[in-house]
Amino acid sequence: MKIAITVWGNRISPVFDAAQTLLVAEIRKAEIVSRNIKMFQAGVYSRFIKLLEELEVEVLICGALWDEPATLLEASGVEVIPFITGDTEAVLSFWAKGMDLMEYRMPGCPHCCCRRRS
Repeated sequence: MKIAITVWGNRISPVFDAAQTLLVAEIRKAEIVSRNIKMFQAGVYSRFIKLLEELEVEVLICGALWDEPATLLEASGVEVIPFITGDTEAVLSFWAKGMDLMEYRMPGCPHCCCRRRS
């Protein structure tokens, strides 16, 4: 499985619309087997979705995300886990091991999407 995380430095980018860097990781049997960094143009959703499709990304973990890009991403078949904050490697490790991301949920997050789905 390939997942993507919008990053800013070594942390989850706090706002999806401002992100320009994407960490793409491949996970097999709860192990991170590869990592790549990809740059993209912020706010150009069609290109971003095409990039995710080309990279065969199934899950996107990101910070704050508003409805329009969330709807477009989900319509393209990507599972979106928004409103996540914290150290990128810690979040990636938690996800790879199938652990709950609730401890990385942004304060005041109104969503229950932060739990790992089976």
